[in-house]
Amino acid sequence: MPSARRRAALLAHGCSRRERRGSSCYHPRVAASARVRRRRWLATLLSLSCALFAVAGAAEGRARLRLKSTGGDVWVVGSSSVNQAFGKLIARELRRRGYRVGRKGVTSAGLARPDFRDMRSIVERLPIGRKTSAVFIYLGMNDAQALWLYPSERSTPHRRYLSWHDRRWSALYMRRTRELVEHICRRGARRAIVILPVDVRRGRLQRRLKRIRALQAQAAASSTCGVALATGGDEGRYVVNGTPLRQRDGFHLTPAGATVVWKRIRAKALRAIGGRAPVASASPYGE
Repeated sequence: MPSARRRAALLAHGCSRRERRGSSCYHPRVAASARVRRRRWLATLLSLSCALFAVAGAAEGRARLRLKSTGGDVWVVGSSSVNQAFGKLIARELRRRGYRVGRKGVTSAGLARPDFRDMRSIVERLPIGRKTSAVFIYLGMNDAQALWLYPSERSTPHRRYLSWHDRRWSALYMRRTRELVEHICRRGARRAIVILPVDVRRGRLQRRLKRIRALQAQAAASSTCGVALATGGDEGRYVVNGTPLRQRDGFHLTPAGATVVWKRIRAKALRAIGGRAPVASASPYGE
């Protein structure tokens, strides 16, 4: 039923009662008024929609902050792999689960040559404490060589290196690894997680890494908060479905290789820091 004002406008324009009921009677003033009302209605609807989206976004942001604040701190430290696909993937996966993650990767780092890269000093500078849920350690690729000896380790002042083939090499390397892990434990971290070196596409290095993996695992097991994660499973199959799992150097992981190794150790890693392991899913790389 048209309003009194609209009826008056239509009568002034010469529209009959029958014409007013149909669509043959048109008045510019009435049409303009209707357009204005529609625009105001649409503007109100748009404002309400924007307000709802803003409230939902704020709620989601608060939920993310609450998630991050309850996860604790995690550090991923080690050699150059920490700065590449493997370290980035671990950090990203842990952040998704609410942890505050820091990475410290140092090129050519290890435990064999503290005269060149001293991992004890590097770890000492990190803010590890009682709020630290875990420290992931990835070392060993650069350790298949003679050990540089601290002055306190030298049998004579001029003997600065201990050969890889010396029978004392294993005991000294395990002691260094355990001291690093135990230092992290004493500073308050709930877990020191030693990720053992991955399989490499280099025969001589792969053979030497078998000794290093065993020594790292023993060192972690003998510490107060350490645990070792075995990464093996790629030896002899470094290309899957046409996708390389190693870079050209044979030991750094490609993004695909990092995904395969992380899925292999993920459940144990999350259990070690108190997180819930995800349901296993199929991988395009055969894992």
